[in-house]
Amino acid sequence: EVSLVDKLDGIPLNSEEAYQLSVSSRGITIRAVSEQGAYWAIQTLRQLTERQGKRYSIQGCEITDWPAFRIRGFMQDVGRSYISMEELKREIEVLSRYKMNVFHWHLTENQAWRLESKIFPMLNDSCNMSRMPGKYYTIEDAKELVRFCKEHNVLLIPEIDMPGHATAANIAYPELSGGGTPEHPDFTFNVGKEEVYTFLTNVLREVTTLFPSPYLHIGGDEVSFGIKAWETDPYIQALMKREGMTKVKEAERYFMHRMTDTVRHLGKVLVGWDELLDLNVDTARTVIFWWRHD
Repeated sequence: EVSLVDKLDGIPLNSEEAYQLSVSSRGITIRAVSEQGAYWAIQTLRQLTERQGKRYSIQGCEITDWPAFRIRGFMQDVGRSYISMEELKREIEVLSRYKMNVFHWHLTENQAWRLESKIFPMLNDSCNMSRMPGKYYTIEDAKELVRFCKEHNVLLIPEIDMPGHATAANIAYPELSGGGTPEHPDFTFNVGKEEVYTFLTNVLREVTTLFPSPYLHIGGDEVSFGIKAWETDPYIQALMKREGMTKVKEAERYFMHRMTDTVRHLGKVLVGWDELLDLNVDTARTVIFWWRHD
C-alpha cells in the first residue's frame, strides 16, 4: 500500500523526498510526502529484496528516510567520448536505484560537439570531431533521454561549455575563434565579436527548448588554457579599449556577465564551474559546481 501524506513524524518539513517504509507479515506500507519520496521507497524495497531459489523474500523492517543532500549528482562527459543511448539509460537506471537525482550531461568539448543543432549544422560535421567522429545525439535522442530521466526521478542538466573548451565549434565556424595556444589551439570563443554572442544565444535558446530543467550549465572552466591569444587579438583588444579594461581577465568577466544575462532572459538558473567565482558573478542567483579541490 502506497499513500501520500502532508507530513511524516520526525521528518524535516522541507524534505520533499522523505518516506517511511514498513515491511511486516501483514504486508508492505509506504508513506511519503511526494511521488518522488514514494519512488525512493520502492528503490529501497528493491535493495531489501533477496532471491531464494524461485521465490523472493524481504526482511521485516521499519525505515524512516530522507536525503542529507538535496542535490546528489553525477556528471557524464560525452564530449570527449561518445556513449550510446543504451549505456546512458543503463547509467541513469543505476543512478536512480541508489537515489542519485541529477544527471549532468557535458555535451560540448574541444573534441566534439555532441548535441544536434538545426540552426548550426556544421557543429555536428564529422570533420570537427577529433574523437569518435560522426557520433552525436539527435534532438529526438535528447527528448528521449529527458523522458527517461523523468521516469526515473532524475533531473537532466545540460552543459554547453564557454568561452573555453570551444575547439570543435571553432573548427566548424572559424570566425568564432578567439584563439588559443599551441597545446590548446582555437580553445576559446572570441569574446570581442558580437557574432559570438549572437551564436551562443541562439545555441542556448535551442538547448532550452529541449531541456525543461530549470538549470542551464555554461561551463566557464579552464579559460586560462587559451586566453594568451587574447592579448593580441584585435577584436578583444578593441573591446578592452572600449570598456576601459587593462587585463584580458576583465574581458572574460565581461563575457560571462553578458552570457549570465542571456541565461536568465531564457528563464533558466545559471550553473557554472567554480572559476566563475573569480568573475564576480551574482552568487545569490548562480549555482556553483566545484571540480577543483583546493
